[in-house]
Amino acid sequence: MSSIEKRLEAFRQLPLRAQLALIVSTRNNPVLSQNNEYIENLERTHAECLNSSTPEQKAAYEKAKANLT
Repeated sequence: MSSIEKRLEAFRQLPLRAQLALIVSTRNNPVLSQNNEYIENLERTHAECLNSSTPEQKAAYEKAKANLT
């Protein structure tokens, strides 16, 4: 398993709110924001996790998202 695959697997284990916070902080980081492929992988993995989440998880996520944006 490559380094990026390991990172994405660890990312997948985070709660949705933590995933969102990591994506936002990555976009705001001057170094990490240059790596578009990494951000796209995070966003794709996050979307997969969101699609398979429970209604309760989605509700908590939407509340956190409103606070971050």
